[in-house]
Amino acid sequence: MPLIKASCPTCGDVELTLADIKVMVCSTDGQASYNFRCPSCRYRVSKPAEKAVVDILLSSGVTMSFWRMPMELEEDHQGEPISYDELMDFHCQISNDGWLDRLIEKGSTKEE
Repeated sequence: MPLIKASCPTCGDVELTLADIKVMVCSTDGQASYNFRCPSCRYRVSKPAEKAVVDILLSSGVTMSFWRMPMELEEDHQGEPISYDELMDFHCQISNDGWLDRLIEKGSTKEE
């Protein structure tokens, strides 16, 4: 069985079997990566891969999967993005008991 040499950021060079590596291709923009779990430290490693590397891995027998970017990236956004402070305020509001009741109560008073 062929062995493939790859690099783990923790352990350095490691040897992997074909079953240890998976090629992931984004069907939205064509970017590719390969990932594996280091046999020494069990760290999950993911690295970008150019087309030539993908071709070599696939011709060696590595499996490939496709994924796509979230549809939310294609939505039309209006207005300013929320700030860090607004995000923290929201977090504080929903961290307290009764936040949903207060929200429903505010919504029902606006309808009247």
